[in-house]
Amino acid sequence: MVKVFALVNAEVGKAREVLNVLEKTGLEVCPLFGEYDYMVIAETEDLKTATATILDKIQAVKGVTRTRTLVGAEI
Repeated sequence: MVKVFALVNAEVGKAREVLNVLEKTGLEVCPLFGEYDYMVIAETEDLKTATATILDKIQAVKGVTRTRTLVGAEI
C-alpha cells in the first residue's frame, strides 16, 4: 500500500471550483491556509497507481496550477 500526500495550489479566484472537483474524486481533501490551498491524501496499491491518481485526478483538474507530492514511508 502506498500513501501519497499531494499539496495543491489553485488559480486565484478558483479555490471553490477546484475544491468542488477534487471532492468528487473520492480522495480525502483538506483545504488549507498558507502556501498551499489543499492537501489531497490518497492510498493506492502501488506507486504506478499513485502516479496515475496524481496525474489524472489532481493535476488534470482545471484551475490547479501546481502540486507537490510527498510519498509516505514505512519506518
